[in-house]
Amino acid sequence: MIPKRILRSVPADTTKEVESFWQTSIRLHPGWKHDTYREPIDPAQFPLTAPSWERCASGAQKAGLLRLESLWTEGGIWFDSDFEPYRAFDPLLGSRAFAAWEDLRTVPDAVLGSEPRHPAMLCCLNLAMQRLDQGAWESGPGVTTEVLVGRNDVLLLPPSSFYPYHFSERHRRFEDHQTVNPWAFGAHHWAASWLGETTEVRTDDHQSR
Repeated sequence: MIPKRILRSVPADTTKEVESFWQTSIRLHPGWKHDTYREPIDPAQFPLTAPSWERCASGAQKAGLLRLESLWTEGGIWFDSDFEPYRAFDPLLGSRAFAAWEDLRTVPDAVLGSEPRHPAMLCCLNLAMQRLDQGAWESGPGVTTEVLVGRNDVLLLPPSSFYPYHFSERHRRFEDHQTVNPWAFGAHHWAASWLGETTEVRTDDHQSR
């Protein structure tokens, strides 16, 4: 089972909104462990990926490595700092691993859950390190989409579970997604926040961030 652990990585300084999302998660998950990896991050905590950090062209890529190594070694639930939780993740703890579709094409890595030592996380981790030179999308959502789809040991949820509005619909940011989607666990707000990405072009030609 997935342990009661929620994790994130953030820069040295964050916003009030980012911290309010984190405090909401703490309130929704009493008794759960909440781990924050805040820059500067000790490489000793990440022996598998730290040697590859210098190859990361952005914070997005480094965060991608952190999430996968931490999920592989300890398990838990990762969500990006721009994810606003609406309700507790307890109903998902019985799965071995989970993610959600963003649309018909992509399974992002913004929200991931996994038991420790889940083989899919190791596969994602190895592939992400191989693809660092190909850009943040190829080493991030490109990896999770390729690896997690079609596995019988990974629960893939519908988009509205974590992505009640598409990244191409950012004008819907302040709609009442929680009321319209009462089944949603939260909303990823596509902020790119500290990740250092002004534009992230996807290889499937129609999508960019």
